[in-house]
Amino acid sequence: MKIDLKAAGQRIKDIRCQHNYSMARFSKLVGNSSASTVNNWEKGNNLPKQERLEKLAILGNTTVEWIRYGTFDDYVARLLNQNNLKSALDENQFQQLINVLKKQKITYLQDLEILTIANDLFPNSFETTYQISLSPKSTLVISEDSVTYGIEQDEQYRQRFLPKIDSLFYNSDQKEINKMILFQLFDLLKRSETSVHFSLLSKIFSIISEIVTNDIAYKIHESKIVDYSKDLDTHEHEKKLSNNAIQSKYIDAQQELTELLDTFFLANNGE
Repeated sequence: MKIDLKAAGQRIKDIRCQHNYSMARFSKLVGNSSASTVNNWEKGNNLPKQERLEKLAILGNTTVEWIRYGTFDDYVARLLNQNNLKSALDENQFQQLINVLKKQKITYLQDLEILTIANDLFPNSFETTYQISLSPKSTLVISEDSVTYGIEQDEQYRQRFLPKIDSLFYNSDQKEINKMILFQLFDLLKRSETSVHFSLLSKIFSIISEIVTNDIAYKIHESKIVDYSKDLDTHEHEKKLSNNAIQSKYIDAQQELTELLDTFFLANNGE
C-alpha cells in the first residue's frame, strides 16, 4: 500500500516534539543530516531512508512500520477503504478481522493476505476476490531517492513548466549553465519574497529579458505579462526597429533597471 507521506511526516514530527528537540538537534540524532532535511520529512515531501527510520523508531519507542503507516489497525482500515468493498465493515466486523490477523501473525505489507482473510470472513462486503486483483508488487515504498512534491499534481506545472525544464536540463547543450542560473533564481526568489518590493522583481526580469533576448529591438518596451499557454515571441515576421529607436529604448531600460535595483539596495541598506 502506498505510504501517506504527509501522515508519516506528522508522526515524525510527533516523535521530535515529544522530546522537545529542535529540527537541528533532531537531525544530528538520526544521522548526518540537516534541519532542512527534517523539515522536508515533516512536510511530507519525502521519507527518510531505512537506516534513519530505524533511529527514528528507537527515539520514538516505536517501529519503522508505525512511522510509515500508523497503527496496524489504521493500516488495515486504509487498505480496505482503497479497495472494492460494496459495504464498509462495521466496528465489530473490523475488530473480528484484526483479531484473526493478529492470531495468524499477519502484519504490515501483507496486503494480499489481509484482503484474502477479510474476503473469507465477510464475502458479501467484497465485489471481487483479491487473490486475482491484487499483486504483492503493488506495495510502494517511497524513500529519499524518490520524492513526491505537491506541485507534481498541478496541471499547469505538468503541461507548461515541466516540458521547459526538460528542455533546459535534458536536451540543452548548456545544461550546467542552465542549472546554475535556475538555482540562483530559486535562491533569489526564496530569500526575497518577504521584501515589500518583491513584486518589482517581475519588472526587473522583464527588462533584462528585453535586452538579453533582443526583444527590445522589435517593439515598444513594456512589462511582459507571461501567458503560460504559449511560448514568448520569436519575432520571425516582425520588422526590426531603427538603430536610433533601439538605442533610445535601451537607454530608457537601463535607467529604469538602475532605479529598480536602487530601490532594493536602499531598502536593504537604509536610505
